[in-house]
This record gives sequence, structure tokens and C-alpha cells, in this order.
Amino acid sequence: MATRSAEQARTEQASADGGQAAAATVSAPAVTAEDVKAQVEAKVQAEFEKAMQSPEIFEPVDPTTGQPWLDVAAFGIIQPIGGSAPLLPHQIVKVGEPAFAVAILVLNPLLQVGGTNAADVLANFALPFEIRYQTGNLTTWQLGQGDMQAVNNGNLQPGVFFYVDVIGFTGSQPGLYEMNISARLLGATPPFVNAPQFAGYATTVISLDFPDLFGTQPSGPMRFQVYP
Repeated sequence: MATRSAEQARTEQASADGGQAAAATVSAPAVTAEDVKAQVEAKVQAEFEKAMQSPEIFEPVDPTTGQPWLDVAAFGIIQPIGGSAPLLPHQIVKVGEPAFAVAILVLNPLLQVGGTNAADVLANFALPFEIRYQTGNLTTWQLGQGDMQAVNNGNLQPGVFFYVDVIGFTGSQPGLYEMNISARLLGATPPFVNAPQFAGYATTVISLDFPDLFGTQPSGPMRFQVYP
């Protein structure tokens, strides 16, 4: 059961550092979505290198080989403490406090396709992609607040096999929420009509460590609570 609050997280970190919890809370610099993205990218890069040694990734699956071309992972909800503290997801957010959700799109460099690999095939097309965040308030059975919804776009780049996207929000209405994250390659319209076409929804992971991030896990949404 998720019961860890942002205040508790800050207090734990301050105690671990041997400082005063109140001082740590006051002096901690504000963390932005770009800060979270940079920290996640560095971590994923390190774990991606480990994953290259294992064949147990991704989806969707190539019908001829049974191996997937890409995968989508969801990580969060995150409330960074600041500084160099690790990004640890938890599902309890206080009204008025900022929080972040992370989507990670990963191309599969281990799937061999016609003398090359799936990641290079997809990346070399330099296709545009879309990552969509859709959040509902399960307490009221209504659409979640506006900053919990987003459609972000990017482009695949040759030689780049993973892409990190982050949204930030500030909880305003107490309740239990569910966030679903999906991604698709926009290869179905000109000039990309001959490009591979893929879409998928994210598996929520509780760790960015290998094999949690790249291993086979049951798909599921990201659930979190906003409390008064």
C-alpha cells in the first residue's frame, strides 16, 4: 500500500544527509521537468548498455521472429527532493505540490532485420513520434485536470535508440488517479507512407534498473493519489 508522502521523502533524505529536515526543505532548489529528463536519460543510458547484453526486450513483436521492435515504459509519479537525490517513484502527492511522470520510448537494437537491426531501421527513417498522456480521476470518474493530459511530439534520430519525455503537474483536486501513456510512430501519412508503423501503450516500471526497465513485465497504468 502506497503511504509515503512528499514531506516524508524530504525528511528521510535530510536525515540521511545528516542535516535538518526543515532546512533541507527550504533550501532545496526547484526541480524542473528538464532536470528530471536529464537525470532519467543518464540513468537509462547506463542501463541500456546492460540491456544490450540481453535479448529479453521489447514489444510489439515481429511475426517472423517473435521479437519486438520497440517498447514504451512509464516511470513515476516522481517528486524530486532536489540536488543529487535519486528519482524514486511513489504514488502519494499532496495538493499544491509539483510532481512528474516519465515516458521512455525504446527501440530494439537486438532484433535483426535484413542485415541490420530494428532500432537502426526505425531510427534511420527519422520518423516523427507522438507520446500521449491520458489521466482520469477514479474517485469522481471524470477526466483528470488539464496539466495531467498532454500530447508531446518528437523525431527519431539515426543512432539514438531511446527517448525520454517528461510532463509536470501540480495536484489540485484530491482523489485517486490513473494515468495511461501511449506512443506511436507517425509513419502512416506522406512522406512516410512506406515507413514501419507502430504504436503501443506503456508498462509501468518501479525501477530504472536493468532488467526492470527492459525486461518482460505485465502492462499496467500508473496509479497515484492526490491528498489534501
